[in-house]
Amino acid sequence: MFKRKSIKILIPVIVILSFSITSCEWKEYDPETVGIENVSFSQDIIPIFNQSCNAVGCHSENGVPPDLSPQNAYQDLINTNMIDVANPESSELYIRMTDVTNPMPLSGVLSPRKTTTVLVWIQEGARDN
Repeated sequence: MFKRKSIKILIPVIVILSFSITSCEWKEYDPETVGIENVSFSQDIIPIFNQSCNAVGCHSENGVPPDLSPQNAYQDLINTNMIDVANPESSELYIRMTDVTNPMPLSGVLSPRKTTTVLVWIQEGARDN
């Protein structure tokens, strides 16, 4: 049996442990998206558009709006209201890139790294840098 002294020590330990366990918050993270910051439109976003969006017949010059060709992408995103810096997750660009039922590009949803890069760019103010 436990001695009275052992019980007196054990009760605070149980209380502290139960508080610690219940107050912990588990955040799942994707290692592919860790460390995305200071996103550059010209260095990070344009390559995504070049690889996935502005192919002939898609979002290129004289194609389906918005024109995501390097020379027109930024201004066209702004002019077509595709970016919402006040509410980045509600930006039309981000929504379309992550929509699993009607994905853009048509070939399927982009990788988490690419979509997170776009989201972080918007969160950082969607600068033309």
